[in-house]
Amino acid sequence: MKRFTKYAEYLLFFAFSIMLLFLTKKLTILISLPMIVFIYYVSTKIPKKYFPYLLFGLALGIRLFTIYFFDIKIVDDFKVMLEASRSLLQGDLSFLKNLYFQRFSYQLGHVFYQAILLKINHHTIFLQIINSIVNSFSIVFIYLIGKKIYSEKTARFISFSYLFYLYPLYLNGILSNQHIPTLITLITIYLFISKEKTIKQALLIGTLLAISNVLRTESIILIMAFLFYELLYQKDWKYSLSLVGTYFLLGIVFSTVLYASPIHMKFKNNAPLWKFYCGLSYDYNGLYSEEDQEVFFSSDHPKELLLERIKEKPYRYPVLFLKKEVILWTQTNYDIQMTPHVPKLLLNYNQGFVNSIIILFVISLYPIKKKRKDSILIIKMIIALYFVVYFFIEVSPRYAFNLHFLVFLLLGIGVERIQKRLLNFE
Repeated sequence: MKRFTKYAEYLLFFAFSIMLLFLTKKLTILISLPMIVFIYYVSTKIPKKYFPYLLFGLALGIRLFTIYFFDIKIVDDFKVMLEASRSLLQGDLSFLKNLYFQRFSYQLGHVFYQAILLKINHHTIFLQIINSIVNSFSIVFIYLIGKKIYSEKTARFISFSYLFYLYPLYLNGILSNQHIPTLITLITIYLFISKEKTIKQALLIGTLLAISNVLRTESIILIMAFLFYELLYQKDWKYSLSLVGTYFLLGIVFSTVLYASPIHMKFKNNAPLWKFYCGLSYDYNGLYSEEDQEVFFSSDHPKELLLERIKEKPYRYPVLFLKKEVILWTQTNYDIQMTPHVPKLLLNYNQGFVNSIIILFVISLYPIKKKRKDSILIIKMIIALYFVVYFFIEVSPRYAFNLHFLVFLLLGIGVERIQKRLLNFE
């Protein structure tokens, strides 16, 4: 098993190393380097007892400021879900006839969540503020998890660095459904890497991931990673069954309750082949396209359409897979109208910052010669599962929101390796 793990780690390192060749705007790294040095210096000077509070305060302050600073339009899926939430508050269930919810009824969880918040305050900005608060807590959890893996200084650097990553600020504004699930992901990782594992902990993790899955259907990746880790390395069947059983049982309960309600639908993907059909499009690099949507949903035989696409020139798949992973992990897109006083330099800085983080991440992925920490291994397993899954399904730079939290969690290895090199050089 140790040999298999080592080979898998080298393979993951090699896969991400290839992507370094395809980073966009490579020279923008020079813009971000002074900021990274500044971040490291400042983060180590803050008194330890104040750091998590200052981290949260700065994160929230920056996010609240950019809600006003960015002119962000709520469009596409998020506009549909926002309008549905408002209709639900008025007791109008006509939105259920919308083809979007007929096909993707699993999105109803986010609709209910927003409706509850809008009941408290009906302004859209209130939803953006809540997203900002949730995102700020997620950054604090980078620090808390980092402290379990690295030194205090390294944990501070990786969490403080995230404050200066601009793309999540945009996602706060478009009302993405990724914020609560991402926070839950980080909480469950924090619990899972705790030294003592108990059945109560397994039940709690299973419950949290079941709730997360109602809001965004990605929890199965975490379940698979935790299950594989437990069965392959710990062989704790009781813990594994408790965690997985709770997750699936609650998932059934949530769907059953929804079906028994006036909604009379389940949290379900009624077009499960769509993501694969879209993701295997060579012409559109696995991205969403209106053309694919029209062809797929106008067909009475979607399975045959997918099989036809799979069989069509399969030799192109390696190139397609590479393009998709580069788009997912290393690129950002701002589908917004920026206010006139937002300079292009800011967007170039963001791409340079992303490029720098990816380079640090690849350095971190190189297998450790000494005995690795289990916490590092589980994070690598989650990243590897995401990497493989996105070979086959639709990608978008926006989908990397939660993935980049995982990237930042591993940065500490690269940071400490560079520190060691510099100290030896001196």
